[in-house]
Amino acid sequence: MEHHEVKHQKGISAPVKILFAILLVAELAASVFFMLALVKLNLLQTWQILLAGGVLAILFIINTCVLIVRKKGVVSKVLSAILAILAIGACILGSKYVRTATSFIETATGSKYETQAYKVVTLTSSIYDDIDTLRGQRIGFLSSNPNISNTKAALKKTIGYKEASYEELGNLISALYEQDAAGIVLNDSYLDYLYEESDDTTINFAEETRVIYEFEVRADIEDIHDEVDITTEPFIIYVSGSDSRGAISQTARSDVNIVVAVNPKTNKILLVSIPRDYYVQLHGTTGTLDKLTHAGVYGIEMSKNTIEDLLGIKINYTVKVGFQAVKQIVDAIDGIDIDSDQALSIRGEDGTMCNIQQGKNHLNGACALRYSRERHSYTTGDRHRGQNQQQVLTKIIQKITDLHYATRWPQILEAAKGTFETSLTYDEITNFARLELATLKKWSIESIQLDGTGSSQPTYSMGSRPLYVMIPNQATVDNAKAKITETLADPVVEEPEETEEDSAQTEAPSEE
Repeated sequence: MEHHEVKHQKGISAPVKILFAILLVAELAASVFFMLALVKLNLLQTWQILLAGGVLAILFIINTCVLIVRKKGVVSKVLSAILAILAIGACILGSKYVRTATSFIETATGSKYETQAYKVVTLTSSIYDDIDTLRGQRIGFLSSNPNISNTKAALKKTIGYKEASYEELGNLISALYEQDAAGIVLNDSYLDYLYEESDDTTINFAEETRVIYEFEVRADIEDIHDEVDITTEPFIIYVSGSDSRGAISQTARSDVNIVVAVNPKTNKILLVSIPRDYYVQLHGTTGTLDKLTHAGVYGIEMSKNTIEDLLGIKINYTVKVGFQAVKQIVDAIDGIDIDSDQALSIRGEDGTMCNIQQGKNHLNGACALRYSRERHSYTTGDRHRGQNQQQVLTKIIQKITDLHYATRWPQILEAAKGTFETSLTYDEITNFARLELATLKKWSIESIQLDGTGSSQPTYSMGSRPLYVMIPNQATVDNAKAKITETLADPVVEEPEETEEDSAQTEAPSEE
């Protein structure tokens, strides 16, 4: 009888032992992968990583001991099996969070180039309806394009043609209509202007022309940013909100321009918003001034250098954000609630309407993006749009920092992936974030905005035709300069007040 009972125990334990062994191997593998992901992410302190690793190691040892020791009861083994399954699930979920964060930062950092999107345009009434029909014909280019040689060379890889350069956009358009050029090459941003902002009623560019070919030109970014230890030293970041409909690497008008001065010594942050239509001298150019937004067409370095000239500062790093980030992130957090000071009806490019009432509104991603970009409905134009953008940004931050949405961070980061680009390195971002997580410092944040007066002036990029611009108010520029200097200054060390006793000791004569 006893012999039969022993054989029975051995028979039922074999498949269970195999299952336990699989669980242990899976737990070990999941724990190792999770720890490797944590180390790579580089957001936790060393002691925190060791603590997490120690907890997983102890749990694995306990489970191993319970599951392989024959004398342990069934209940103990079942509990250990459940713990092993929970550990595997936690490590898999944790690895997913960590890998998503790592992938997001890796995608946003390390870019060494920008792309410029161009289109070949002909008249709809012409015989040139395909790129091959332009072979050997005269094609016009805008000579103010600093990347013009690369643009011409890129097109020549497709067809042979006769070159013609024009100094102003108006002259280039006239050459097309007067058939001095069979076709012209335009940057996407110039086409957007001609389609959306032109108030010339003598032509209808969108209907009277057609795009017959598209190509991209790659331009390397000079890595000349002034690196500092951002965990201990003050630094300045330029944030550009790109108007690009394509990839974040694509150059486009910079419709949001914010200078962020950060001082980790005093825990102060200053946000300086600069209107898109600010009338400034583009860096490296002479003569006619231009809108700040047009600097983005020539690349983020042009925008950065132009702002450095305007404010007399040295910008350490750049961050470019695509407008699609707003749409995708807002949808990932189930929309945001904004407070509009007037009723708006904003039509999207797809023809749909966003009807926003005065007061409280719940906006989805598409309407939040349109609300952020709308300026024509306001008497103060771009000034009011800047206020709306700050409101939308604030609402997004409030929601994504709510613990209720902590479980959605993988979806939020995945939604934002590919819509950010920065000259900050992976290590700089994670080192700064790790310090913030360790100290949980409270930051003092101040926002100011440059101001000016509306005017109609010619611009460097668009030529002699007057466009709406904002003439800078020098008082607001000078105030911004002073505020930036104040924010970046070292903390003032107050000397202890001298007491009467200290004063008496100082003034008392020596016995000698």
